[in-house]
Amino acid sequence: MEEAEALVRELGRKIEPLLGDRIYSRNGGTLEAVVGQLLRQSCRTLAVAESCTGGLLGERITRVPGSSTYFLGGFLTYSDRMKTELLGVDAELIERHTAVSEPVALAMAEGARLRTEADFGVSITGYAGPDGGTEENPVGTVFIGVASAHGSKVKRLRWPSADRALIRSYAAQIALDQLRRRLLD
Repeated sequence: MEEAEALVRELGRKIEPLLGDRIYSRNGGTLEAVVGQLLRQSCRTLAVAESCTGGLLGERITRVPGSSTYFLGGFLTYSDRMKTELLGVDAELIERHTAVSEPVALAMAEGARLRTEADFGVSITGYAGPDGGTEENPVGTVFIGVASAHGSKVKRLRWPSADRALIRSYAAQIALDQLRRRLLD
């Protein structure tokens, strides 16, 4: 067993420089635990706004013991009306771009941050399938927004799979990783 662990450590030292910031844990910690530790260490807070993930991101964040020290809460805004009423997303913005768009993801993240007075707002909106989508944004398209007082960014992703569970899972994972990267900037 000791010999195997030594081999793994040696291989890890060779691979690590190639992977760079793609490595988020060296001790097996989950991404949500790593993000929580970064938020706690920097004394910053987080709120989320979810559509197609239906609370999956918030659930992952709150799996971590002590997450109440940095996680203020979340908004499940599955309908356009809830995006407008709860997050303050302009209805004309949704009508002009659709709910699954960069401008709406940005407005959702900013709305979550501003409505809760959190340091960071993270949003997820997309077409998880199997139905929905447009020619421009077919099923598998997801927009992830990360907002802070120092700027906001949106990442557009597209998975070819129409597997709803996978799309939702990937979206939550990448949202956590986008926040991790912002916390390291």
